[in-house]
Amino acid sequence: MHMDIAEEKARIRKEIRRRRKLLSSRILSEIDSSLPEFIAAIDDPELKSKLKKAKRIALYRAYNGEVPVEGLSRSFMEKGITCCFPKIVNEEMIFVDCKSLSDELFATSSMGIKEPVSDAAVDPKDIDVVVLPALAYNEEGIRLGAGGGYYDRYIGEAGDKRPYLLGICYEFQICSDVPYNDQDIAADFIAVIPSEEYEE
Repeated sequence: MHMDIAEEKARIRKEIRRRRKLLSSRILSEIDSSLPEFIAAIDDPELKSKLKKAKRIALYRAYNGEVPVEGLSRSFMEKGITCCFPKIVNEEMIFVDCKSLSDELFATSSMGIKEPVSDAAVDPKDIDVVVLPALAYNEEGIRLGAGGGYYDRYIGEAGDKRPYLLGICYEFQICSDVPYNDQDIAADFIAVIPSEEYEE
């Protein structure tokens, strides 16, 4: 049984990665610049309230066609919100506050992902909102990540104090048949970028 779930997850990951590779840098840069407005325009009372009250928001540095959130990070920083970014230390993920996205605050990891240079970890309980990277979601918001389980463990450890989880994805990343188990986290809200934004 477990083998089937693993195989199915691998199949979905492969397909989503293939589709993400087709996104041109022009499209990605357009999405990046329009994302702050897109998120601000979402009429969901809980999402609006969480973003308005947030003092610290966790984001990620996109790579391999992930939804680009640099513009979003900058717009949060301009509002005076502290932004933190993930880093893998001894096989575990931590988040580190960064005042800007400037190159001297980040170094490229062996995986090719930009990570904070500092090791000053933020307490998960001090993060109000996490903008999740993902390969896929189902309609209930269950997330399929890259397979390392870092986010599932990190969010799991925050327990009842866990941050609000915002997924942002392309329309082709919504897959009804995403297999999941009890460790897989679900986003509280998924902002789906409509396909006309990126289909040339």
